[in-house]
Amino acid sequence: MQPTLLHKLTLLLLGVTFSLAAEAETASAPDGATSFTPREHAWSIGASLRSLRIKADDDYALNAVAPNIEIGRGWVRPAWWSLVELSLMLGPNSQRLPDSPPLDFIGTGFRLRAGHAFPGQLLRKEGGDWGMELGFEYTEWIARSYQDRTLADGTVTGSWAVRNRWIFGQPALFYSLWQPPRPQGHKPEWITTRIEGLVLSLGMSVPVQSQLQASYLKAGEKKAVTDHWRGTLAFLSLTTWLGI
Repeated sequence: MQPTLLHKLTLLLLGVTFSLAAEAETASAPDGATSFTPREHAWSIGASLRSLRIKADDDYALNAVAPNIEIGRGWVRPAWWSLVELSLMLGPNSQRLPDSPPLDFIGTGFRLRAGHAFPGQLLRKEGGDWGMELGFEYTEWIARSYQDRTLADGTVTGSWAVRNRWIFGQPALFYSLWQPPRPQGHKPEWITTRIEGLVLSLGMSVPVQSQLQASYLKAGEKKAVTDHWRGTLAFLSLTTWLGI
């Protein structure tokens, strides 16, 4: 994909996120009031599982599950929600590539997400809400090994470092449960910290760009591999929204 297209995709998702945050809505008010401006901002903390089914040349392949933790800031509208997140990748661990000892993965990423209830529907229904979600993620992760491996021919390999860079598009289906909205203001019952909502998402991370750079020592000689990962990553995520 050309850089110009990536630039347009980034601007589009940023535009959606901040336009949703900037709008104002009125809703039915509690305690008999006629209308009020609801609180729309919330912090979020979530966890996700990524099913890695990816491969590159030289028989490099990963078939494993990677847990992630995400922290972010979101906006909730009558039919929309949007979220900006930082993510921490905590695995997979003890993975092997050709000639490598066990490798442990860790990484960080930046993620934009926006979800919309199905046409004609609004969020915050008593029985929960179904909708479609679109995300965009940039992430970097690295795998290292702190031990050597002796191959069948007696050759020793070690000092492995595998650096990976990804840009994903993330279409998904979501189900959400939300509390009734609270007005903006300073009454204690309006500003008490509470769980504002839960969002469960199931989708695919489709690579737009990827890069693999591996370096290691084999029989005392430094080796290097540069390639691109291919494949897709299924994900399941649960996000808790905290109204503060």
